[in-house]
Amino acid sequence: MKFFIPLIIFSFLFSAQLMSVEIITNGDFEEPLSTGWQEATSGSNITINRATYYDPDPDYEAYVGKSTGSGYARLYQIVDIPATDLNFFVNAKLYAHATSSAWAGAAVVISYLDEHSSLLGETYICYISTYCPWTNSPTSHIIEVSDSLWHDYGFNIENELTNLSGVNPSDIKKIRVSLFNQIYHC
Repeated sequence: MKFFIPLIIFSFLFSAQLMSVEIITNGDFEEPLSTGWQEATSGSNITINRATYYDPDPDYEAYVGKSTGSGYARLYQIVDIPATDLNFFVNAKLYAHATSSAWAGAAVVISYLDEHSSLLGETYICYISTYCPWTNSPTSHIIEVSDSLWHDYGFNIENELTNLSGVNPSDIKKIRVSLFNQIYHC
């Protein structure tokens, strides 16, 4: 079973005051991943790196991959936010595959955190295999993609929060942006 996500984040912008300011450090991955990004993993057969050959363009993209064996790989960044009127944009290629009753999911995850970095809710832009348990709930919104090609995705965070009835927007003080994949029983 192969499971991977090569991704590039173009920008994460603050637009509440009619200005655009990128709030993600190294959001284009042109510097080493240690600049702005952190890793969290569980299991083996994990690859997290950056290179120029994942997309036909000449700039860098980040790759987060997890193959056989249960576990996950996450490349992430937590940022303080001044408000939820933020525009999120990402250019991503997502792929997940599993056989039998095993499952896999590849995602760009936007996690909404309180002042203590406790999780309030999440939005997943994802490609999932059969049996993947990621589902919509009052604190989780799943935006499933239909293919494993490069696509641009974007939305306004304030508008997206209408899909998360269990999250109080005024409690959100931070956002964690993750390139994430998870597999079970492969």
